[in-house]
Amino acid sequence: MIGLVFSPWMLCVMTSMVVSGNECAPKSECIPIADCPLIRDNFNLIKRKPYCNLDRPGAHVCCKRSSQNSTQPTNVDFRVVRECRSYDSVPSLQNPLGAGCNYTSNFVGRVKAESKEFPFMAIIYNKRGEKDGRLCTGALISKKYVLTSAYCFLAGRPALSWVRLGELDYTTNTDDALPQDIEIKNVIPHRHYNSTRLIKYHDIALVEMANEAIINDYVRPACLSLLDGNGFDQFLAAGWGYPLSEPSSHLHKVRLDRLDDDICFGKVRRHHLERGINNRTNICAIGPCEGGGGSPLFVNHPEFPCQFLIVGIASFSQDGCSSIVSPTVYTRIKLYIDWIQRIVWD
Repeated sequence: MIGLVFSPWMLCVMTSMVVSGNECAPKSECIPIADCPLIRDNFNLIKRKPYCNLDRPGAHVCCKRSSQNSTQPTNVDFRVVRECRSYDSVPSLQNPLGAGCNYTSNFVGRVKAESKEFPFMAIIYNKRGEKDGRLCTGALISKKYVLTSAYCFLAGRPALSWVRLGELDYTTNTDDALPQDIEIKNVIPHRHYNSTRLIKYHDIALVEMANEAIINDYVRPACLSLLDGNGFDQFLAAGWGYPLSEPSSHLHKVRLDRLDDDICFGKVRRHHLERGINNRTNICAIGPCEGGGGSPLFVNHPEFPCQFLIVGIASFSQDGCSSIVSPTVYTRIKLYIDWIQRIVWD
């Protein structure tokens, strides 16, 4: 679980201990953390999780009321949060989601992922039955849409036409996986992405699948982060990458460190981004190879233990592999939430 840091000025917003619902400070109320923007969007400032009403499902906090109703999320935020909640309550093959999950946090470096550990991971490939060809990675964010990099669909590159969900190792049928192959119906790159040049601003795309995914233990959408990611020191990433020293068809996971914007900007060559990195649309991380364009950058969800928040989508790295010398640059998700919602849910 990502650590939380508390700031004294937040005392007026929420208490520093577990309280009952009727013991919140005056002009505050006990509500789900996802419905309290001041805390939800700044939970990196919270030292520990002093919830109220622990007998109720989910995480509830004392949230300050406002005459301007600032405790209510915007229409965009509300839909994103509501969809995230729905993923946590969908019955699975064996037990209701939330009864337990396969994620293991005690690992170092780049290691193999477990079955059902990251059920939102998607392989995007160009020919059914041949997943050793050109691949990209993506993240399932609804029953019909996968979030990935626009560069994966750059003009002139071999067409990617299929999505595989629920996979672990795509070269064997003996792993604990339940894959679903779904044809791509439509690809929607961001309207400001320039597909004719090697300039990766707004490097984000939505892949619409021809059929809805079947949600189960092996396949489940991830949540979208309303945070910009600056409050995190570490992230998780996963993918089916091809580092030269460790080629693998098995899904791997890594823990990555956030790299300060100024340091990252100094390391990235200008030919990738002619105006330099935009810290509103990009975020940088360093660590072991995590595997491929479009791979998601994510953190544990603060409210739902078995869920993850997608913070970014891999855009590029100068040497093709994230390292302490050459960071990986990700497209931040927060700036594109409104665009994503209009396409996926409206």
